[in-house]
Formats: sequence, C-alpha cells, structure tokens
Amino acid sequence: MFEKKKVWLGVGSVLATTVAASQVTAAPLTQPGAAPSMFMAAPMAEGEMAAPEIDLNTNDTAFLAQLGFIRGHLWVGMKLYEQGHIEMAKTHMKHPGDELYSGLTEAFEARGLPGFAEPLNTLAESVINDKDEDTVMSNYKALLDSISANEPIAEMSAKDVILSVSSMLMVAADEYAIGIQNGEVANVHEYQDAMGFKEIALERLNRINDKEASKAEEAISETRKVIGNLENLWPTTTPEGKFEGDPSKIYGAASRIELEARSI
Repeated sequence: MFEKKKVWLGVGSVLATTVAASQVTAAPLTQPGAAPSMFMAAPMAEGEMAAPEIDLNTNDTAFLAQLGFIRGHLWVGMKLYEQGHIEMAKTHMKHPGDELYSGLTEAFEARGLPGFAEPLNTLAESVINDKDEDTVMSNYKALLDSISANEPIAEMSAKDVILSVSSMLMVAADEYAIGIQNGEVANVHEYQDAMGFKEIALERLNRINDKEASKAEEAISETRKVIGNLENLWPTTTPEGKFEGDPSKIYGAASRIELEARSI
C-alpha cells in the first residue's frame, strides 16, 4: 500500500447542477503532498476530495460525500480489524486524518460545526497502538456519533442525498479500477476503499428524513437495488492474486443512480 494525497481539478456531471459557480469537465491531477479539498471521478485515477470550484462551506451534496469518504475508510478499517487483519486496518485508520480531514476544517468553521478531529485521532491511535478491543470499539462508536453531529443529511432533500450517493460510487469505481487490474489484485487497499465507500453510500439511504423519503420512495428503492447488485464485486475484504472484477459495473450504477436522483 502506498500513501498519497490527491487533489481533484474539475466537477463531474454528478455535481454539475449543484455547483452554481462552475460547471467544468473533470481532469484529475495527482499531487503528492497537496492539501485536500474534495473529490471528482475519472477512470484509473483516485479522488476523495473536491475541486477548488466546489465550495464545501455551502455545498451540502459535496460536503456529505466528503464525510462519506471518511466514514468509508473507517468502515472498512473496522471490518478488517474485526476480522483480525490488524495491519491492514491501521492503514485505513491513518488515511482519513492524513488526507481528508484537513480539507474540511474551513467548512466546519463556516458551518458553525465542531468537527471531530479529536475522536478521529483517538480512534486511529488506539488501533495503531494496539489498544484492547473494548477501547477501540468504544472509540469507534464515539467517533461515529461525532461525525453524525456534523452531517447535514437530516435537512437535505432526497435528490441531493442520492446525488451524493452517486458521487461516492463514481469514486468507488475509480478506486476499484486501481485495485483490480487485468484480472488480478493490483492494490488491495484501493479495492477496500471502494468497498467502504459502497457500504456508506448504501447506508446514506436509511438516513433520508421521513418527509423526503416518502416523496422519493421509488428512487430510493431503485437506488438500493442498484447498489445491491454490486455486492458480488467484493466477495472478501482481502483478495489476492487472480480476481475477476469489473469497475464498469460501478460506473454504470453511479450513472443510473444519478438519473434516479434527477427524476425526483
């Protein structure tokens, strides 16, 4: 596994109608050591961060997706931890703080939100320093509660939440395309990232507020079905060697879900 910090330049179609200031064609650029902002998506390149054109201070769809990427890393990290893959888990615990959280600090301040730097660091340190399982699980629960306190999802429309889900899946497809190449596991960490992002994208649907959920019942149901059809792409958290996986299915699911969102 290799660490890298990535900045995305551009806005994809998933966010095009939610960003008033700019609608540009995506062109990803990897910049080791750069400070993160948010995300975009393009085949064979990573991105969990936003372009400068996206204002995380006001764009709830992009802001929610960024928090989703953090949740995704934590989800798969804890899954690996529970399965006994401790060294792999440590890499996912370290990643959100190193590469993602710093890009949100301005948005937290602008939104009057507390952020969650301390519980994020506490969980990472407890895993990295091999604390006992009860301590790790308690820290994870506390962190999830802290992340929830910063998420705007309860006030968001179903359309915007589902657009955020689509965005997360586009990036999951990018990560998967890096992780699985030519019928082999090329980078298990990125494969795992994609798994975590998919799981959080699905979980988002359960948190749409009741009023919006009743208005968008059909779109939500179809979105669940589309994501459910991707399950066989991740038969295990730790694949090795030969592995048949097709990122185009994830790209297709993301596009289908975007259409569902825009039909609301």
